[in-house]
Amino acid sequence: MELYDVEEFWKFEMRVGLVKKAEKIKRTRKLIKLVVDFGNEERTIVTGIADQYSPEDLEGKKFIFVLNLKPKKFSGVESQGMLIVAETEDGKVYLIPVPDEVPIGAKVW
Repeated sequence: MELYDVEEFWKFEMRVGLVKKAEKIKRTRKLIKLVVDFGNEERTIVTGIADQYSPEDLEGKKFIFVLNLKPKKFSGVESQGMLIVAETEDGKVYLIPVPDEVPIGAKVW
């Protein structure tokens, strides 16, 4: 395991977002397009977990997202962040829900 200075960690802007809309991206096996509310803005974020979760598993729930990544296109859809999940060595993905009382847009550290 490579070690990093804590200053590297602080470069990432992680916030709580509410998934307002989720839909499978056509002609893909794993991609879901999310519209996420962060309180002061909405962003489109693409996640590659459709082989294990449906859009209905995500809609209306709060999760943690990384916001200050360079935008990247997936199947023609620009992603403006990344959903944080847990993954085991065998590839099983687990969603990490955020409790209802945590406000949308709250900073995560």
